[in-house]
Amino acid sequence: MKKLGLLCTAALLTLSLAACSGNNAKQGGTDNNGTAGNDDKKQISVAIVLSTGGLGDKNFNDMSYDGLTQAKADFGIDFQYVEPESASDFEAGYRQFADSGKYDLIIGLATDQNDALTAVQADYPDQKFSIIDSSIELPNVSAVSTKWQEQTFLCGVYAGLGTLSEMPKANADNVVGVILGMDNPNLRSGVVGFEAGVKYVNPECEVLTATVGSFSDSDKGKNIAMSMYNKGADFIQHIAGASGLGVFNAAKEADRYAFGVGGNQNAIDPDYIAATSIRNVNEMVYNEVKALVEGTWTEGVKISGLKEEAVGYSNEFSNVEVPEDIAAAIADIKAKIQNGELVICETEDELESWVSSNQYTK
Repeated sequence: MKKLGLLCTAALLTLSLAACSGNNAKQGGTDNNGTAGNDDKKQISVAIVLSTGGLGDKNFNDMSYDGLTQAKADFGIDFQYVEPESASDFEAGYRQFADSGKYDLIIGLATDQNDALTAVQADYPDQKFSIIDSSIELPNVSAVSTKWQEQTFLCGVYAGLGTLSEMPKANADNVVGVILGMDNPNLRSGVVGFEAGVKYVNPECEVLTATVGSFSDSDKGKNIAMSMYNKGADFIQHIAGASGLGVFNAAKEADRYAFGVGGNQNAIDPDYIAATSIRNVNEMVYNEVKALVEGTWTEGVKISGLKEEAVGYSNEFSNVEVPEDIAAAIADIKAKIQNGELVICETEDELESWVSSNQYTK
């Protein structure tokens, strides 16, 4: 029955791929034999299994697509994508691409695709796979991840200091919040990093947490955020994909602050988005394809953080003015992390003891 279900899902994905192929067909520079220009080399083909939420999330999926689009422009690759409606579609998406035998690299996104990738990789041991935002160890799989706790930490610092400040939309309640889309280990590390950043500079601050249960439910994201703002939060970090767009709507309605995540989201609503916890997924995807083109692609787990500038903090394109003392503290703390003086905890079990042992002093 499981195989029958996968075959049915694969059939549906075939239709999805057919619809997607018109958007991704290589434009120019390809002869009838599928070679790029006059070069004798075979044109490289790449496929990607997007996360649930699909394109238009202004986040993880859109950045991944942008990375492939740039790789197409720079290297003349061909690429296809599929937009799974739910996690149950992941394995069928991988199998659809692997069965064809035409893709030099199949890319997946996030730890919730680990099981699907594991199952498919076992049946296609010679197929190259890359997975972004996962540290799974499998043969012929390049797992590229970042330190989520470092990505959100500096926005946590901003929130912890901002809620005590005279910033126009801050209040006296000393409460901030963080909202997840789906609960998975990597994103949970982002929650821990944000809370650690808050309490590193403001140990008495209350940090509200909640999970939407979806990366594509902006209405629920807004409702959760409004509940937090009504409980006194004046800064909310989202880690929720397209559901986070609802957090921005709530910030505007409540006249409070929000933080973006991933690619710089400040311009979406610059009067209310104070900063973004940056992670350039587009570059992560692009670099996997670049390595493939250059012949330097390797399997294995690759993890990077603030030291490598793979993650960070940006208030560029935001109209929210960062107080000078907060900006100075953020810069100082960033340097402490980059030089190894400050190592951020990754799990909730470590958080309390970490906070008690780590308090910011200039």
